[in-house]
Amino acid sequence: MMQFTDALVNSYEKYAHERASHSPDEFKVRERSEFLKFLNAEERETLLEIGCGPGQDAQFFQSQGFQVLAVDNTPAMVKLTAKKGVSAQVWDCYDLDQIGKHFDAVYTMNCLLHIPKQDIDHILHLISRRLNDSGLMYLGLWGDEDFEGILEQDRYEPKRFFSFWKAEALLEVLQRFFRLEYYRRLEPHEGRIFNSFILRKCGSSQ
Repeated sequence: MMQFTDALVNSYEKYAHERASHSPDEFKVRERSEFLKFLNAEERETLLEIGCGPGQDAQFFQSQGFQVLAVDNTPAMVKLTAKKGVSAQVWDCYDLDQIGKHFDAVYTMNCLLHIPKQDIDHILHLISRRLNDSGLMYLGLWGDEDFEGILEQDRYEPKRFFSFWKAEALLEVLQRFFRLEYYRRLEPHEGRIFNSFILRKCGSSQ
């Protein structure tokens, strides 16, 4: 299990500064703003970003007045995020239980693409445990295909492990832990589907 994580971290360490130099895609900026509307309508205050990358989204939410904790399993990404003045820590998805806090909201953009399908229930359970009751999660993920493994056409080295879902199958899994508040299927680039979910924690799983 740790082999796929180690290769992933090595890959993102190598490309951290390149990723930091890119402006976020316009559609991602719009999705972020959509989630912000939900958070503001409910007067949410605290947010955990899982897989923060170089910290652009975490910085945005902090600028909107949220208390943000940004986590990523890649130390270079965490350093770049911390340089933006955001509280950032090195944590892997599998270690979320070790964060001794609860949050009004979770934001995670494409991070769960790297979680093996056999582990997705476990990770979603860990995420739900970090949320306050009725907490909200934004989840954005590429893909509408059933695929799991190393992506041979990946330009990153080492090549990354990906887990792509058919949207219906993913929705079924998500609804074991969350109630769907919002779903949008986008095609930001021709032939590339992006799934946007806003989900609410069901019941109490502290």
